[in-house]
Amino acid sequence: MQARIIVGGWHPALHRLEVQTLLEAAGVESEVEHPRVLRVDSDDLDVDIVGRCSSITRWLLGGGRVDQMDTEALLDTILAAPGPAPPESDDRQQSIAVRVENIDGGGVGISHSTLILELGARLATMGWAFDLQAPDYEFVVVCVGEEQAQHPEIEQLPREAHILWGLSQPADSTSITWQERTGPMRPFFKPVGLDPRIARAMVNLAHPHMPDGRQALADPLCGTGGVLIEAALLGVHSFGSDLDEEMVEGTQRNLDWLWNEQDELAAVTTEVDDALDFTLDEPVPAFAFDPPYGRNSWQSEDGRELLLGTLARCFENATDDARLVTLLPWPAEHVAAMRAGKVVDMDEFHTYGTEWARMRELIESCGWTVLTTVPISVHGSLSRLLVMCERRR
Repeated sequence: MQARIIVGGWHPALHRLEVQTLLEAAGVESEVEHPRVLRVDSDDLDVDIVGRCSSITRWLLGGGRVDQMDTEALLDTILAAPGPAPPESDDRQQSIAVRVENIDGGGVGISHSTLILELGARLATMGWAFDLQAPDYEFVVVCVGEEQAQHPEIEQLPREAHILWGLSQPADSTSITWQERTGPMRPFFKPVGLDPRIARAMVNLAHPHMPDGRQALADPLCGTGGVLIEAALLGVHSFGSDLDEEMVEGTQRNLDWLWNEQDELAAVTTEVDDALDFTLDEPVPAFAFDPPYGRNSWQSEDGRELLLGTLARCFENATDDARLVTLLPWPAEHVAAMRAGKVVDMDEFHTYGTEWARMRELIESCGWTVLTTVPISVHGSLSRLLVMCERRR
């Protein structure tokens, strides 16, 4: 049976990379149907992978896909296909709700109410109970449009408008929410704090395998602890350090707060230490960190030596197959040019006052091979460049 994964968020390229990396680590092949849609074989898809991701909005089982059409034709097509029978249960009748959603400008001229009423009537005849607030399952119709996301793609991908449908299970609501984990909501906050969804993606990109109970990830520039929080929630045992004692104490306050709000967290060790001189008890397979930066860091060499020195220390503390993910200051002009549909040469843009082509060479001189990069817009005058690397052998 086929399944489709719908990627949400403002940064579809980042979150799609995250999903594909987790699937690849699990031995699951995927195909990009749209910047926000991946198709996989559901027999190979582990629900734990879906739960780990930072921005999967839907996971649709079975169902189908058709080109854009009007409401009547769409309804006839869905009703002509076999519908999902409720799973057998000794406890009670399984419940369902019908949802219709639009992404990237899709759904023009589609009547949500008509689809919900007619599809609901069909599901009722198949033995489903209805619960609009907390259903066991959802029958979801997703109208996918052609509009480009706010954060454009570097590569050319299929973008034809189409409509998907399938069976989905609502997301687990027992975890502390993304909004509750944003910087201003935590006890210790600095304006430079990392968005929790980006922090989660960084952890998954650096450590895409299921945790095995051993210390597995290090953040030697932990700041307010955003990466460490996401690692703890994912079950990845981690180590975090910072030269600024206030940051380390603040990170520990945030972790203590998290442990009071959430059960079943992985262990986190924190200490005051220099990113240029830290030594772990044993090598780890993953590193994720967000170097400090200022508004104009992309055009200033300030911070470059800290970055390169940290990369070198990570190499010395890494297993042979280690991965590393970091964020670099990046000129907003690159994202603006892509958004305008221009073809640009990424190597000509600067980070830390250094052309990217040269910076990539410097990163590799520290022992890391750049696998891929994703520009991420922060605001009008600054972007970040996510860089994913693997240790050179």
